[in-house]
Amino acid sequence: MDLLAELQREFNMGLILITHDLGVVADVADKIAVMYAGRIVETAPVHELYKRPAHPYTRGLLDSIPRLDQKGQELYAIKGLPPNLLNIPAGCAFSPRCPKAQDICRTEIPALHDVAEQDGAAMPGRRSACHFWKETIHG
Repeated sequence: MDLLAELQREFNMGLILITHDLGVVADVADKIAVMYAGRIVETAPVHELYKRPAHPYTRGLLDSIPRLDQKGQELYAIKGLPPNLLNIPAGCAFSPRCPKAQDICRTEIPALHDVAEQDGAAMPGRRSACHFWKETIHG
């Protein structure tokens, strides 16, 4: 990761890093796009995403990062299994595993919503494909 960061600086280049480990990208990313079942479910500047995720899958990924202050404790794991990509469920693909899922999640694919602060001010670069992004980010 240090070499990638050094190459970015030296050649003034962008980098697309594909990983399941959000802990790895914190030091090298400016923006993050989180995907689930082949679809972007959240985009955000790196520090905003880590501070307040706006999608339950992102929250699950962050909660599963091992932490030194929890050494010896059981690691968090997102419940259930990823969907078969040849048979993605109706509605939100994450709904069978989502702790916030409701009926609408099982029937309607959520649009990629612009995320706003509690006062309604837009948050540049923040989007979430969750019907309940407000509850996720503020709860």
